Amino acid sequence: MKKSDSSKRYILTFGYGNRKNYEEFLKYLADFNVLYVIDVRQVPRAWSRKWYGDNIRDLCDSNNIRYVSKTELGNTSGNEKWIPKNNEAATKQLREVAEIANEGTILLLCAEKNPAHCHRTEVAECLRELTAITVKHLE
Repeated sequence: MKKSDSSKRYILTFGYGNRKNYEEFLKYLADFNVLYVIDVRQVPRAWSRKWYGDNIRDLCDSNNIRYVSKTELGNTSGNEKWIPKNNEAATKQLREVAEIANEGTILLLCAEKNPAHCHRTEVAECLRELTAITVKHLE
C-alpha cells in the first residue's frame, strides 16, 4: 500500500457500543480514508454477531480496507485502565501497529462506545508516542 501524507494520517478510535448497524462506522472509514481497522479486543466477539471479528473483516474487505485483530492489545482489567494479558506480547503488537500506522490512517476498534471508558485510549496514546501521529476519538 502507498504511504499517505503524514498530515492526513490519524490514529482513530471507535467503539461500536450498542449500535445496531454499520452506518456511522462506514461513514468514519470513508471520511478519514482509513486503510486499516485494528481490532483491539481480547476476544473479537460481541453481544451482536454483527460485530464479530469475522463479520468486520468481511465488511472491511468489501470496502478495500484491511482488518487486523491484535488480541494482545485487549484488556483484562474489566474497565478503562489497560492491563494487557502479556506485556511483552502487547509491546510487540504495539510496534507492529505503529508500523501499520505509518502507512496511513488506522482505526482502533473496541466495544465500549465512550472512549473515556475504554482501554483503547491508552493503546492509542502508546501508539501516538511511537509514531507522533494525531489521535482522534470518534463517538
